[in-house]
Amino acid sequence: MKEMTTAEIQEVSLDILRDVHDFCIKNNIKYTLQGGTLLGAVRHKGFIPWDDDIDIAMPRPDYDRFLETYKSRKGYTAISRELPDSKDVYIAYTRICDMRRTFVDDSVFPWTSKEKGVWIDLFPLDGMEESMNVCKKRIKKMSFLWFQGNTLRTFHNSLRKTKSWNKFWHLIVKKICAPFFSYNAIDKHISMCRLVPYGKTNYYSNLAFLRYGIKERHQVKVLDKTILTPFENDYFYIMEGYDEALKEKYGDYMQLPPKEKQVKGHDQNKYYWRD
Repeated sequence: MKEMTTAEIQEVSLDILRDVHDFCIKNNIKYTLQGGTLLGAVRHKGFIPWDDDIDIAMPRPDYDRFLETYKSRKGYTAISRELPDSKDVYIAYTRICDMRRTFVDDSVFPWTSKEKGVWIDLFPLDGMEESMNVCKKRIKKMSFLWFQGNTLRTFHNSLRKTKSWNKFWHLIVKKICAPFFSYNAIDKHISMCRLVPYGKTNYYSNLAFLRYGIKERHQVKVLDKTILTPFENDYFYIMEGYDEALKEKYGDYMQLPPKEKQVKGHDQNKYYWRD
């Protein structure tokens, strides 16, 4: 198999996004570009130059309806632990994959035992309590479930291949803890995501992916409306209140990070064209 270039990964990812966008328009499903993709749309009018992945998000009611009804015109596949017969998926959100043309080797940090191709991430957005202290307590409980899932996904890695002492000792801790953990933690994580229905309070968050914790707690009003914005040579939807959301998460988001932090988010993966 021939390894893909960053530009080729971006083009396949964009085509998946076009397909999802068209399906959402046809079926009146709300989505927004999310995370680094939202930042790229606002700051670069496209991909962040050193990145190649795409993130989108939907309010939980739209997310559930998307999972129940999504049919790709181009043969892309939604892979989610919340779909039937998918207990071999080890994340609390959805990935939409190109299974026909591409193959991804993610053995360092696998998210499913299934074969997979180039994907885009789809995150559910769930309600959050009005009290900041209550929100922090729930995120703290969920973070332990998140840690269990990530431990089971990575404890198999070789200590000899770790690149720093910090990662070396983190991996030792994971190898010690792994026998006491279960992938059922992901189901508990999903259940805790759903505790507060989206729209029943003034706040929401991306609780399925906890890397940023409380920084992804935003007011629901930032997502009341979505607007089309240029992204590469296309137009996709972003939340109208993107400025508030990006400031809360990234601070001065129009400022480029230092060179040493301008790295790909999935640099451990290998991407190939299928023969």
